[in-house]
Amino acid sequence: MQTPKTQSRPFSRPKKIVMLLTILMIAASCRKDTIHVLAAEATAPETHASPQILALYEPWFGDLKHIDVGYSSQDPAVLRGQIESARRAGISAFLVDWYGVRRGPFLDNSFRLLQKAAHQSHFKVALMYDEAEDDSVNSTDDALESLSRAYKDYIGPEAPYHDTYLTYKGRPVVVIFPKRGKTNWNLLRERVNSWSSPPVLFYKDEAPDAFAGAFDGYYAWVHPWPRVAARRSATPCRSIIVTMTIPRLCPSC
Repeated sequence: MQTPKTQSRPFSRPKKIVMLLTILMIAASCRKDTIHVLAAEATAPETHASPQILALYEPWFGDLKHIDVGYSSQDPAVLRGQIESARRAGISAFLVDWYGVRRGPFLDNSFRLLQKAAHQSHFKVALMYDEAEDDSVNSTDDALESLSRAYKDYIGPEAPYHDTYLTYKGRPVVVIFPKRGKTNWNLLRERVNSWSSPPVLFYKDEAPDAFAGAFDGYYAWVHPWPRVAARRSATPCRSIIVTMTIPRLCPSC
């Protein structure tokens, strides 16, 4: 999923938030007996410590269009177990891969159920919005519609479990995973600034110069190290294990 960068440019924009995401796709996409092994290897700090450890969560298991791993991302008992596994690993929140309602109804319903389970378990969740890449979809319209729906259903003060949504300094965290790069992120920023508490927006690696002002910070998308990659090929676990520290102000930015 990592896109090679063609050119590196100095990071000089002032006071951006750096999300050195230690992303651990655990408990979401692995065989159950693999979860605990990976959790033990995470060596994450306690959840009350700073920085926090987040885990990237893939909620598509159980969808007939996806690989069968023997459980469903929409089974409440599975969700509770995954949350507890993550908590034992020192993880305090899931970043949930999400395509909006129209492009990913199964994933959307999975997030709805996960947020309810997180509420019951005093855990946190947040959305990682995947940019539309199909030419038949207007990616800007999709982003505007999707985030508006997310605010209504999951993030805003009228959402049933809004207290479970991850925040940074009182602002909800929304992570963007870019694909085709055709979205007008400046327009999205303008729209979400109308929320009662405008979100902290993170972009993968660095945003194009034209949209740099739309984002509050960045995160790195990293391939797994060799030992984990070898294990990944030997088990049904389809995870990417990377390291992720969450948000702090970059003192030299």
